Amino acid sequence: MYNEICQLIRSDTVISAVVCFQKIRELDSNLELSKASHKAISYAKEIFTKNVSFLKKGFTPETDNTMEQIFSLIGDIVDKARSFKTDSGLTNFCYNLFTYFNKRCFSTGKWRGFSPLMRARFQYG
Repeated sequence: MYNEICQLIRSDTVISAVVCFQKIRELDSNLELSKASHKAISYAKEIFTKNVSFLKKGFTPETDNTMEQIFSLIGDIVDKARSFKTDSGLTNFCYNLFTYFNKRCFSTGKWRGFSPLMRARFQYG
């Protein structure tokens, strides 16, 4: 998957970009992928549409630096990782990460249809 996305970013013709994008779509439909892989694929779709429009106009694509593209996906996490030097920084990061991914709604009870995050907002402002 990573190699296909890198080839898509580096493609210098519309035809090669379309071929790479088709390979990525085949991998997406044939394999069970993680959330991170799905995010990378959606990012590749954005880059594909931008780069193809640039290539059709005769311009160079947005960027050909693969690492720049990939690091932009994880930039926020890298910034937060700097706070891991202290115990409270790591603790707060883990709490926030848990809260961010805990969006599943309650299926029964008084708070049915609300996520734990929404419940906390209602109770504590």
